[in-house]
Amino acid sequence: MKWSLDKLTGLISGMELDNEMEKMIAGGNEFALVFMDIDTLMAINDGFGVEAGDEVFRLIAREIKKIFPEPCLAFRGTRDHFSIIVPGGGKEEAFLKTEELRKAVNDTKLDFTSKSGEPLRQSVSAGVSSCPDDGNRPADIKRRADSAMARAKKSGRNMVCLAREEKLLPKTSHYTQAQLEKLTHISESEGVGEAVLLREALDDLLKKYDVDR
Repeated sequence: MKWSLDKLTGLISGMELDNEMEKMIAGGNEFALVFMDIDTLMAINDGFGVEAGDEVFRLIAREIKKIFPEPCLAFRGTRDHFSIIVPGGGKEEAFLKTEELRKAVNDTKLDFTSKSGEPLRQSVSAGVSSCPDDGNRPADIKRRADSAMARAKKSGRNMVCLAREEKLLPKTSHYTQAQLEKLTHISESEGVGEAVLLREALDDLLKKYDVDR
């Protein structure tokens, strides 16, 4: 299998993620999904230089390949985002491996210092979801992993969180009757729940305005 590879890290391009997830789901395969971001990448680039930031990317890629060898698939997404598909295992096993990865990245000393003489300290935050426990569609599984990663960042960064059951709110009066009727029609024709469609629409809106995780 030939994939499009990211030049900096040698990992698979994030554009391939959905296709690989769909193949796994179509084949009835269970898998875990890891979402991971570099903590404070902008501060690293500003304080230590872009070369230091690039070396952090390479460090993470090296540790991913070491801790998540084939048949796991690792992807470099947009900005500082990484994704890993872990076939066969559940969330707990993937969580333990991701925690090992987080610790390896955090403990590695890179030879960069800031203008004020401070050593470079890099870390990552990650979230782990799984199929079928957290859904059987790529959008659902990714959303749960992203939500777990956002929780890790809000809890202080440099940690790994497992996906957990989402608290869903009912539809409110913010929608017109015509919108709700169209939503119901799409839901019935596509065989997808209305809540799923609304969450996907909100995800697209957040990406459009580049809301930070």
